[in-house]
Amino acid sequence: MEADSEKSTEAVKQYNAVPLEGGDSVTDDLAQDAIPVGSWLRSDILQDALSPWFEAKKSLKKNYGLNVQLSYQALYQQVDVEDIDTDDAAAGRAEFQGVWTLFDRNGPNKGSLSFRFEDRHTLDSEIPPTSLFREIGSIVPTATGFSDFGGAWTELAWRQTAMGGRLKLIGGKISAISWYNAHALSGAKKGFVNPSLQSSLSKPLPGRGLGAGGAFMVSPGFVVVAGAHDANAKSAENPFDSIEEEEYYSSVEFRWLPNSIENARWDKVQVQLWHQDAKEKAGVQSGKGMTFLVSKLLDDRWMPYVLGGISDGDASTFEQDFVAGLGVGFNSKAGAARDVLGVAVGWGNPSNELLREQYSSEVFYRFPLIRNFTITPSLQYIVNPALNPDEDDVVVAGIRMRANI
Repeated sequence: MEADSEKSTEAVKQYNAVPLEGGDSVTDDLAQDAIPVGSWLRSDILQDALSPWFEAKKSLKKNYGLNVQLSYQALYQQVDVEDIDTDDAAAGRAEFQGVWTLFDRNGPNKGSLSFRFEDRHTLDSEIPPTSLFREIGSIVPTATGFSDFGGAWTELAWRQTAMGGRLKLIGGKISAISWYNAHALSGAKKGFVNPSLQSSLSKPLPGRGLGAGGAFMVSPGFVVVAGAHDANAKSAENPFDSIEEEEYYSSVEFRWLPNSIENARWDKVQVQLWHQDAKEKAGVQSGKGMTFLVSKLLDDRWMPYVLGGISDGDASTFEQDFVAGLGVGFNSKAGAARDVLGVAVGWGNPSNELLREQYSSEVFYRFPLIRNFTITPSLQYIVNPALNPDEDDVVVAGIRMRANI
């Protein structure tokens, strides 16, 4: 009995270190960027110049519980379709984000404020990558996270742990997308940029807005996550404007973690049940559905995953979808890899029964050229773009960069 108690206590400690969200989230960024992975080239001059900043960050975190980060990412994409108005797009995304632990900093029941301010803008381009899909007739964007809404607070939330760390609560302006059905390569800054390969699009995709939820560790291998979010939220707008509609996206997700909690980012089985109220002004009827995700880390290098879902109503892009993918880490250790290769293929049946089924695939290779600076070339192949019956297939070439300090 005593050994079981110690095992459970250790699992709770590990669980406290696991970000509640995956993909494009503040907590996941900070956790993953803190792991040194090396680089192709050395840049001692640059690192020496930045050392005062890194020392200041360490001091802020140690003395005040404030963990901050600055980053800039950019994406350029070009398509091979003729006779369209715009065949390429580019955008940048500057971010200042962090987590400030204000209560019980060294204890099990931490209270923290998470925040993110970002500026999204086009780069010598008529449109951002998030709008390029309209040019080719795809039903889903060829990229997410690279729009041009300007400057905005996209996260400002209170995070509280309780019950010795078994319960995590959050409330404020948050993302509903990165919470559910997310895998380790879901983020557009570091993983797949095509949203249909990041998570199931048989669920709704509200913007960042007011929401609340939590996660409870029922046992060391079983976690329940639930939340309610503003169904009309738009990331760059005042969250109190849309919440007045009182239309919500609510969800509960069951997570089975078959191995240790510290591998929860990669080794997991997730099943989500969701419901969204009718959106009267938008003319969208209510909907409900189910998604699933299974991923596994093998030999600290290979991460196969499958995901999909099914829905009822027109609240989501797809009525049914299925995705299979593989992440491969090179020079990996403890789940962190210097270089990462990602390959995924997905199928989706649109909620609009008048549209044809669409297939999407993407391959990318992410490598750190120098420390804190990564480059990611990518290639997408889209078959049967659902909104363009005159086009059989489209190739989308892209190049992405990210610098973080």
